[in-house]
Amino acid sequence: MSKQEFLDGLRTELQKASIANIDNMVEYYDEMICDRIEDGMSEEAAVADVDSIEEIVNNAMLDKPVTALVKERVVKSREKAKNNGTQVLWIVLAVLGFPVWFPIGIALLAIVFSLYVAIWAVVISIFAVLLGLVVAGLACLAAPFIAIFSGGFTAASTVASIGIAFLLFGIVSLLWKPIVALAKSCCDAVVKLGRSIKKAIIKK
Repeated sequence: MSKQEFLDGLRTELQKASIANIDNMVEYYDEMICDRIEDGMSEEAAVADVDSIEEIVNNAMLDKPVTALVKERVVKSREKAKNNGTQVLWIVLAVLGFPVWFPIGIALLAIVFSLYVAIWAVVISIFAVLLGLVVAGLACLAAPFIAIFSGGFTAASTVASIGIAFLLFGIVSLLWKPIVALAKSCCDAVVKLGRSIKKAIIKK
């Protein structure tokens, strides 16, 4: 496939999928193919080395909001029924089935929302614990100075307070990398959950 054939086909499929910023995407892959050609690849090999048109369109579809995908899915279903001569049946089933599919849709939406909230709650709770340890450590460092002005200063309490502060800071330093890694995993889980939902909508 030549570069122009690839770009024309990509533009056509992106337009069919109602993707935004089509010109920018086509220009991006045009430059990508040109860079490979400049590196010594043939035009056909350069085209074959980039993602296929189907993959590009699917990835672009996954960047759309879920509401937009659902709306497009409904419109396509209605158009298909219209082309098949079953538009009236489609409308009747949509109206009569409303008491069934609407509660199911709401329930699924609630489940997905709960999963999102639970994942982000874990992330927030993790960093709240770390912040609490840091604040406690700072409080322990400040305690001897407060004791001096309040008249309750003792060498033993000062050593103990500073020791606890460094212990807390040590715990934070040990837990920082694992907790950040866990937080990133939770964020990745949120992204994967969203993409899985979108893929299910697209494939239906």
